[in-house]
Amino acid sequence: MPDTIRPPVTIPQELMLARLAQSDQMREFFIQMWLQNPALAKQGGARVASLLAPACVQSEPVPTIPY
Repeated sequence: MPDTIRPPVTIPQELMLARLAQSDQMREFFIQMWLQNPALAKQGGARVASLLAPACVQSEPVPTIPY
């Protein structure tokens, strides 16, 4: 049975903006969680450290995360 080709689907702007807002909220939640729990942040490695750097500049020094 051959695969059918579907036409491209356009995501409405309102839905896209709502999903972006939700994504920003989730990002902020995880950043706050990692700032409050450095042991958990260590598990994320360099990627988490790079996400935490701007937040730490605003409030306090970047926590050292040994690898």
